[in-house]
Amino acid sequence: MSAHHPRFPVPVRRRTVRWLATAALAPIALATARLAPAQGARRLAPTPQDAEGPFYPRTFPTDADSDLMRVAGRAAGAEGSTLQLAGRVLGVDGSPLADATLELWQCDVHGAYHHVGGGGTQDENFQGYGRARSGADGSYAFVAMRPVPYGGRPAHLHFRITRAGQRTLTTQLYLQGESAERGGFGMFSRERERLLIAPKPAQGQGAGALAASYTFVLDAA
Repeated sequence: MSAHHPRFPVPVRRRTVRWLATAALAPIALATARLAPAQGARRLAPTPQDAEGPFYPRTFPTDADSDLMRVAGRAAGAEGSTLQLAGRVLGVDGSPLADATLELWQCDVHGAYHHVGGGGTQDENFQGYGRARSGADGSYAFVAMRPVPYGGRPAHLHFRITRAGQRTLTTQLYLQGESAERGGFGMFSRERERLLIAPKPAQGQGAGALAASYTFVLDAA
């Protein structure tokens, strides 16, 4: 073959160069696509608000960690079945929300709320109120008690979730199949079906222990 003639025709060489350039840029384009928000991504519906109720603590316990079933300094644990509740806190765009403060409060097995100035029978080994903070991936976890019904109300857990830049969420979670309200119509969320948890036996966590998950979605402030 003459040295004055190219080994490949010019159009073939040009197509080859274009293909090589495209192949080299493909990984960069793929990485960019993974980092960029998806066009037309589905917006998540914010978790429904629900009544705060009259039992938000007037004073906070000295021990206010995320384990409501044990009070610091007491050897005995609380009465009732342990409920390990975990999940994530997300924005309406689906992004994880770190550093959200989650507050959880509930009545004890006797139907009594602690730290509200009330009297009556109380389980002194039950913390009654606790806080958790969401991690970098939006995750949170509580050790609570499987809630019990009282005074015509179905079993429920109270929550307040706050984070800079997000609308404060005050709501309640209910047990699937046990959420019927016998009184107080109009006071509570009409979107009860979106506030349900379904506890299952927690493997390897002791007799009667339960586990459930729930994802909270916060709207922008």
